[in-house]
Amino acid sequence: MNRKFSISAQNVALICIFVFLLARLLIGCDRETPPARLQLGDLAPDFAAKDLDGNVVVLSSLKEGPVVLRFFESNCRFCKADTPAFSEFYKKHQNKGLKILYIGSFYESDKSLRAFAEELGTIFPVILDNAAKLADQYGIRAYPQTLFLSPDHKIVAALLGGVGEAELSEILGKYL
Repeated sequence: MNRKFSISAQNVALICIFVFLLARLLIGCDRETPPARLQLGDLAPDFAAKDLDGNVVVLSSLKEGPVVLRFFESNCRFCKADTPAFSEFYKKHQNKGLKILYIGSFYESDKSLRAFAEELGTIFPVILDNAAKLADQYGIRAYPQTLFLSPDHKIVAALLGGVGEAELSEILGKYL
């Protein structure tokens, strides 16, 4: 039983087109390039977000002093432990233009952030980052993470973990 197998030129062309289209589908022809990772010295991406009181906070409108962006979780023990240091530092330097924004992302709810803010008596805006859009924009993957911005909103430092008054003074002192 010797059968002859033949494929017409038209069938070869159809097979080639099918394979090409399948490869494009599997590989992806319109891949999004991930945003460039932020580096020290980069201008912080602008954003607008509502705080827990419903006030809209726009980063580019925070002028005349340094800005601290604190990405945190309400159940984080480091976040609870060092929030009083942030509050005290803010009390001392808010009249010099210091701004602190606490940003809760990922699994946070309005309720959990309100309980955190009330328990610790935060005196600066607390923002619920729905769908972690700000965390993604800033490349935040672990908590707590604190970004320090100069008055012209360039990233001057980033710290992962707890932050004390010594770090706050050392990083922000020249701007206050």
